[in-house]
Amino acid sequence: MGTKKRAHYPALVLDKMTVTHWCEEPDYKLESGVIDIWLCQAEPVKGSADYFHSILSDEERSRAERFKFALHRERFIISHGFQRSVLARYLNITPSHIQYQKGDKGKPSLLESDYDSQALTFNLSHTEDLTLLAITCGREVGIDIEHMKRKTDWLSIGQRFFTKPEQQALFSLDEEDQKAAFFQLWTRKEAYMKVLGCGLSLAPTSFTLTVSPQPPALIRHHSTTIAASMSVEFTDVVLPETLADYCATLAVESSLGKFCCYQYSKTETPQ
Repeated sequence: MGTKKRAHYPALVLDKMTVTHWCEEPDYKLESGVIDIWLCQAEPVKGSADYFHSILSDEERSRAERFKFALHRERFIISHGFQRSVLARYLNITPSHIQYQKGDKGKPSLLESDYDSQALTFNLSHTEDLTLLAITCGREVGIDIEHMKRKTDWLSIGQRFFTKPEQQALFSLDEEDQKAAFFQLWTRKEAYMKVLGCGLSLAPTSFTLTVSPQPPALIRHHSTTIAASMSVEFTDVVLPETLADYCATLAVESSLGKFCCYQYSKTETPQ
């Protein structure tokens, strides 16, 4: 292993959180109530793509091969290899030995095996060439990141997938603020669906969240088919200033607690 390279980014400024800076070095040990958030940019680490490919499972390699375009295939390999590489450091095992299982609605988790999983839980999200990985122990976690500059009919999507109170709050904002608020709300919704382990089986219109600039919070869970199985707290993740075109939200079972935020670099992988 090479010497870890510190990445210099501003601190997170978040509601109801105690955080460290993006420039902290990890010790790969999770204390109770702590959440580690990892950020990986594909471009700086794409030289390690062959290594990442080598540590994937056969199923992950098969999924990678189904991508039509090489760029999307490479990003998948990097994001999932990055996840294995980081989780392996917490578990103190070889990355390729990590085994996953999926919940009833498809959320991945660690398969209880010969290694001690420490009740470690995680969640991954990626968009364009960015990946966020949230890791904690003893509780569920969900994270989502979106690229706000990508082309999408966000107005129609909001009218279709947001509840009436959410639409009213969104479209009452100044017009120039609506698109950013749309994407931030979308990450809040995705993070909530992921922390519950439901994914899109929980309709986005079956629960109502606050809309930026209000801090993220659940207003009402009104699904008649999927219950709110846990208390959830949220935070909007403030990314490095160089990533101003992206937004992200973290959802956590129970209370938020302390956060440590790390930038993944090519020195994290064997050279």
